[in-house]
Amino acid sequence: MRIVLVEPQHPGNVGAVARAMANFGITDLALVNGCEINDDGYARSKSGRPILENLKRFDTMEKALADCDITIGTSGIKPEGDKRWFRAPKDVKEISSLIKERENPALVFGRENYGLYREELALCETTITIPTNPDYPILNLSHSVGIVLYEIKRKEKVKSPKKRKAVSQEEFERLVDRIMHMLESSSYPERRLDRSRTTLRRLISRGNPDEGEYENLMGIFKAIREGKR
Repeated sequence: MRIVLVEPQHPGNVGAVARAMANFGITDLALVNGCEINDDGYARSKSGRPILENLKRFDTMEKALADCDITIGTSGIKPEGDKRWFRAPKDVKEISSLIKERENPALVFGRENYGLYREELALCETTITIPTNPDYPILNLSHSVGIVLYEIKRKEKVKSPKKRKAVSQEEFERLVDRIMHMLESSSYPERRLDRSRTTLRRLISRGNPDEGEYENLMGIFKAIREGKR
């Protein structure tokens, strides 16, 4: 996937785009003309610095898209009437279906102050938009890139953490017994002990402690029982 920025004006924004790309594992960044990258751009790129150092520069949008198999433009404007033919954007939630089975899609983002010109949108097979406040629809460049990449990546499976080992029934009962022994040796009313044991069992069961949590809790209550060092 290639991220194409058309005539970006601020190096810091380009750096922030590189950072967002790094967050989502995208490395192919192309600029069509636009600003030179300065110290501010590199500073804002953070872990995306290698992306900035290896970005590609082109003098026309056509050249930037030459080896891509679908071009998707972005727009915050939703015109009505006879202008809809060149700028009738789809919701960003459709982005995954638009690039499905494509080997090298291009996502094109326009200038910070104006976006993409009409003739640039005409080079895009389709256009997407991000739902925003209609009174203030234009997002920061890096925010737009981040949201679009999130929509692409959000259905990917997240690696689940290693399943924790739950405590055995014997350990469960031992934990309840330890707490109850503390209560029995305290000034806690004896008439309430049976009910409190039931409450403790239910609370601990709902918490479903794993082995590490069990050992920690046992250590805490042992220390309390033995008192100060």
